[in-house]
Amino acid sequence: MIEKITEKIKGYSGRPPVEELRKAAVLIALTDSNEPELIYTLRSNKVGSHGGEVSFPGGMYEDVDKNLEHTALRESEEETGMDSSKVNILGPLDTVVSRYNISVTPYVGIVPENVSLNNKSEEIESCFKVPLSFLLRDERHRNDEIKRDGDIFFMPAYQYDSYIIWGLTAMMTVDFLNIALEAKIDLKTKGN
Repeated sequence: MIEKITEKIKGYSGRPPVEELRKAAVLIALTDSNEPELIYTLRSNKVGSHGGEVSFPGGMYEDVDKNLEHTALRESEEETGMDSSKVNILGPLDTVVSRYNISVTPYVGIVPENVSLNNKSEEIESCFKVPLSFLLRDERHRNDEIKRDGDIFFMPAYQYDSYIIWGLTAMMTVDFLNIALEAKIDLKTKGN
């Protein structure tokens, strides 16, 4: 499965960042294992925005960053303790615009199965992993209806243990599954 994902992501040229907006990047970290998992974080309630929400590790672009890939790696290491030298970046997915008008570029990276994570960041309450097999079932906890340009979309929210993956994080998760694994998760229907 990792080989297929690597081939799909390396051959994908995603939608670029929106130049006139502030920029951020996140890391969609995938464990290199027989049963690959995605790594998510639960944001601390101590942070100003997105407190208590599930997200991919990442954050805002800073002047010290060489590029958005560096932003994703730097922020992931700061938030989760994940050693950025152990991340094999495959490439970016489509940039999305958050409800706060921030251009967010997700980068897919492969990490060792036993990658060390911690919950020591002030920004993060916890780190957790979700098996791809669970996400591919597209068993939705709920659908959030989104109206854009006259179209209606049903953005899934997935519940894994006590965590709810929704919003922009769910959108990037679905993009990853559809691009990397041809999951064919349809956002114009309410799913399974």
